[in-house]
Amino acid sequence: TGALHTLRSEGAARPLHFKASAPLHDAAEDLNALREGIDAAVEQQRRADRMKMELLTNVSHDLKTPLTSIINYADLLCAEPLEGAAADYAKVIQRKADRLKHMVQDVFDLSKAASGSLPLAPEAIDLAKLIRQTLADMDEAIAASPLTFRTALAPEAWVLADGERMYRVFQNLFSNALRYSLAGSRVYVDLAAENGQAVARVKNVAGYEMEFDPAEITERFVRGDPSRTGEGSGLGLSIAKSFTEACGGTLEVRVDADLFCVQVALPLTEKPAPQPAEDGGEAGPSEPCAAAAL
Repeated sequence: TGALHTLRSEGAARPLHFKASAPLHDAAEDLNALREGIDAAVEQQRRADRMKMELLTNVSHDLKTPLTSIINYADLLCAEPLEGAAADYAKVIQRKADRLKHMVQDVFDLSKAASGSLPLAPEAIDLAKLIRQTLADMDEAIAASPLTFRTALAPEAWVLADGERMYRVFQNLFSNALRYSLAGSRVYVDLAAENGQAVARVKNVAGYEMEFDPAEITERFVRGDPSRTGEGSGLGLSIAKSFTEACGGTLEVRVDADLFCVQVALPLTEKPAPQPAEDGGEAGPSEPCAAAAL
C-alpha cells in the first residue's frame, strides 16, 4: 500500500520496493527497470542536444574571425576601380559573404536561445509601436516588392519583453512574407488584445504549394519551399519562435490552403508611468528598440 501511494503521489520518482513474496514484486521490478531505461534515454538525449548546441555555438563563433576578413577584403576589392567581369565577381563575393555572415549569426543566436543562454533585457514595450517601427524600417524593401501590406493594429499593446529580440521576430516574419508570398498579393498584419494577451498575426498567400506540416516549419533549417530556389536559410521562423518563447510568448503557424498565417502572442502588461525628465518635465516610455541596435 505504501509503495502504491508513492507511485500515485510522486510519479515513481523513487524505485518501488515490495517483499519478494508479495504478489506485485515482479511487476514492481519491471516498472523500476522501465523507469531506469526511460531516465537513461532522456539523459542521453539531453546530453546529445547539449553537445549539438555547443558544437553549433563553437563552430559559428570560430567562423566569425575568418569571415570578417573575407568581408573586409571583399569591401576593399569592390572599392577598387575594377572593370567588366572582375567588378561583377567582386560584388557577388561581397553579397555572398554578407549573406554568410547573417547565416552564421543566426545559427549562433539560435543555439544560444535553444540552450537558454540568450541574453535578454525585458522591459515594458508597446508592441503596436514596435510593429509600426519594423514596417517603417523595411519600407524600402516593401515598396520594391510586388506586394501590398495592409495593417490593422491596436493603438497600444504593452507587453513585457526584450525589444530588440521582438524587433528581430517581426523583421523575420515580414522578410519571410516578402520572400515567399505570391506576387501581386496582399500581406495582412494585425494586432489586437485577446484574453489578456497581445496577439499579432501576419498572413500572406504563398507563391508555391505548401505541402508541409505547420508544426515542422519552425524547426531549424526547415523551409516551406522544397525547391530551395531562394536565398532563405530556413532559420527565420525558428529564430522567431525561439526569441518569442524566450520573451515568455508563443508563436504558432497555421496553414489553410494557400494562406500562411503566423500568430505571435505575449501576455499584456500595464503601461508604464511616464518617467520624470532631467529638466523637470515628463518623458514618455522609452522606445521599444532601435534598428541600429541589432
